[in-house]
Amino acid sequence: IRVPGGQAQIEAFGGTDLPPIEAYGEGALAPGLVADQWGRDPGGAGRGLASTACAPAASEFWFVGGGAIAGRQTRIVLVNPDETSAIVDVVIRGPEGVIEAPAGRGLVVEGESRLVVRLDVLAPGVTATAVQVLARTGRVGASVDDEQRSGLANIGSDWIPQAAPPATRVFVPGIINGEGARVLSIAAPGGDDAIVNVRVIAEEGSYVPADRARVEVPADSVVAIDMAPILTRQAATLELTSDVPIVAGMRQFFGNETSFSAGALPYTAPAAVTGLPVRSATELRVAVTAPESEATVEIALLPYRAGREAAEPTGVRRVTVPAGAMRWVRISPPTGVDWYTAVVTPQEGSGPVLVAHRLREKSRFGDLVTGYPWPPLRTEVTIPTAVQDPAVALR
Repeated sequence: IRVPGGQAQIEAFGGTDLPPIEAYGEGALAPGLVADQWGRDPGGAGRGLASTACAPAASEFWFVGGGAIAGRQTRIVLVNPDETSAIVDVVIRGPEGVIEAPAGRGLVVEGESRLVVRLDVLAPGVTATAVQVLARTGRVGASVDDEQRSGLANIGSDWIPQAAPPATRVFVPGIINGEGARVLSIAAPGGDDAIVNVRVIAEEGSYVPADRARVEVPADSVVAIDMAPILTRQAATLELTSDVPIVAGMRQFFGNETSFSAGALPYTAPAAVTGLPVRSATELRVAVTAPESEATVEIALLPYRAGREAAEPTGVRRVTVPAGAMRWVRISPPTGVDWYTAVVTPQEGSGPVLVAHRLREKSRFGDLVTGYPWPPLRTEVTIPTAVQDPAVALR
């Protein structure tokens, strides 16, 4: 990519394995760089529609919603982008507390390599988890994928998005409409029990449900509860307010297929997702939530055509969301393109927003669904302030 607005792709077909890939920008191309991994298999051994945002390497990650029971396989993927080795601990919390998993401690991820850890090896039989990835030395990129199985056949798969770090106010956006369970998992990583109050934010406004409005989470444990009865098949965002810091995620069932959401925090910066497919059987919905005050955003599409690097924004539209409500916006993809990027930009004076998407493809084997909350684009960095220290002597 050589110019702002440029786009590129790396493709793999027929089970081809790709090495770990690092994307980075320099100079004017660094602000707003976004990358995504997207995969599709409508009826093969790896059946599913799966996508995840590529995140910067860091020293800590949270993922909520994996499991290690019959019919599920959750894998933790660790990538070290640096030349030196990283030492990583994978800490797993379940319904009964922190799970003793010595095989997840002191994992060595060699420089410029990848390490895959299966959850059923670390914590067999656990039904609900909050996975904390801690790099004791170095830094890593981390992601988690989840497969739904029937016997030896894979009937659905997706990536579990990264959850916001522990906080006393967390939102779970991108809850899809329709039938099926909506399993909310909440973890209280610490020495105190959590009392969590639940508020539903929907298109018609927000409300406190008559049932399941309060969830008690024991210290250092995970509680999973199906929220489908209070959501009444509507698209929504959940607001979770706790007396102690929590992390959260949701596993959503759509027929045999599953999709995930994760705890997120509101922002006023632009956000984007790339690699959105253009297919006749595919529908894209973008959920924009204004949890605090009225928000106005602009949605623009950047089409990708092979051989053309720079993209001109198209399909620009403005959406206003009342305070304490969300909008479930249907996106019409550009025509004559391979794929596209969607960008959501809060306008001047707008309140903070949460953005997520749901991509649905109709299939004769059963519909496929994927999506996740959008993190804000990294457009600014904080430069450390240098001050003179009189205690340091120079020679």
